[in-house]
Amino acid sequence: LITVVCEKLISLEEPLNGLDAKAGDGDTGSTVATGARSVLERLDTLPLADRAAALAAIGDTLGTAMGGSSGVLLSIFFTAAAQTLGFGATLPKALLAGLDRMTFYGGAKIGDRTMVDALEPALKALDTGGLEAAATAARHGAEATAAMRKAKAGRSAYIGRQLDGVADPGAFAVAEVFAAVAAMFAPA
Repeated sequence: LITVVCEKLISLEEPLNGLDAKAGDGDTGSTVATGARSVLERLDTLPLADRAAALAAIGDTLGTAMGGSSGVLLSIFFTAAAQTLGFGATLPKALLAGLDRMTFYGGAKIGDRTMVDALEPALKALDTGGLEAAATAARHGAEATAAMRKAKAGRSAYIGRQLDGVADPGAFAVAEVFAAVAAMFAPA
């Protein structure tokens, strides 16, 4: 699972940079791919037998490797999810707790044109309807960002041009990851 997610994110480096060049500073793909490569490089040392410890280690890796606010926010997400999972929560509930912490510190919410627009509906759908529902919700959330004329959070909030028709690169990445994971677990 970790390998599939990381390989998907690495494969999206150029498309994400292209989206981000229209809405930000053009480096989202490179930043995300750097984080994914760092996780893959450490895969053999991750405590995979303990899901909470693995999530915490991924959070540490991303916080160190990615730089910028996205690395910090993803580190918060995975660390909070790890803590909640360690207290006995289900994985979907733990990931929702991670999202809650990330949005608390980052300030983004649905409608702000960030990865939260895809991640929040995906995690809620994962909790109630499974992977296929989560992938669909993430895709719809990412597509919705293309209709948002102005970003309220993230780097693209600082640009003056209209963003009509341009999906948020973080939301797009979330949707692509959920699609890849759903495909991985789809019945043959």
